[in-house]
Amino acid sequence: MSVTNAISGSTAIGGLMLLGSDSAAVNFLAGSAVVVSSVNIVGGFVVSQRMLDLFKKPGQPEHSHMLLAPGVLLVAAPFADPALIPATGVVSSLLCIGSIGALANMKTASGGAYMGMSGVAGGMAATIAAMPPAALPAAGALMAIGGGGGAVLGKQVSPMALPQTVAAFHSLVGLAAMITSIGSHILHPNAGSMHLSASILGDFIGGVTLTGSLVAFGKLNGSMSTTPLNLPGKNYLNAGMLAAQLGLGASFLATGGLTELVATAALSSAMGVHLVGSVGGGDMPCCITVLNSYSGWALVAEGFLLNSIVLTIVGSLIGFSGAILTKIMCDAMNRDIFNV
Repeated sequence: MSVTNAISGSTAIGGLMLLGSDSAAVNFLAGSAVVVSSVNIVGGFVVSQRMLDLFKKPGQPEHSHMLLAPGVLLVAAPFADPALIPATGVVSSLLCIGSIGALANMKTASGGAYMGMSGVAGGMAATIAAMPPAALPAAGALMAIGGGGGAVLGKQVSPMALPQTVAAFHSLVGLAAMITSIGSHILHPNAGSMHLSASILGDFIGGVTLTGSLVAFGKLNGSMSTTPLNLPGKNYLNAGMLAAQLGLGASFLATGGLTELVATAALSSAMGVHLVGSVGGGDMPCCITVLNSYSGWALVAEGFLLNSIVLTIVGSLIGFSGAILTKIMCDAMNRDIFNV
């Protein structure tokens, strides 16, 4: 799951696509998305490799790093010939799919992690190659800052804290999806219904993922009580928040107002806290897999929002794989998936 979490950091692609606009607000939101997504990408892959190293036998030969070779070619291809940008994106998506498939077996899991690295690197390179030249220095600096921070965090965390670290990284994906959705709407306030629908969905799913993941991290890390949050009439509260969200969505599709988008960010963040907070600490593994799936659907919304094939494919991959993993976890823990 930590590999899928790292791949979901492809939300950086959305931020990169918005960088270099004439709006200072959009550039700020896009730059923030690039930084937090870069933290997730690098930190997620560092954590993944550390997890895999725990199962490695001493003296066992390791050649999986050779799967980084396709990544080198993918990074170079769009800069060598801009006509290869679409093909680079497709091949990068296929590598991400292969990465998830390779994780099913311990013998190929390490190779799967390196395939994921190559896929994400290729997708980022294809995006950067299509950016305005004036925005490239800022993009490079933002990715370096976020990637450096992610590497430090990934290396410093103790092995026992790796699961909750993955949950914390999930929150960054949610934040990136949320602010990218808002930024894209600011840049295209008069867009059509497809753009509006993707904006509100990315905003909503991102908000739930952001705060829900932070609560999951707190419970796993011992920073919060593992006792379920039992507010009076909590089911009615959930239903009320959902109804309010449906109302905000209908209003946003009718008017395209920024107020509804900001209100959705606030409401979905509150829903994330309440939904995950109402689950006991023992069931947090199931919650994390659900949130992992959510991050994928947030990527899908972002893909439709920005007309990005890479984000749509990778998001669908993470969304479905997270849902399947949730079913496996629920069966293993004797939990009803519909209750989860």
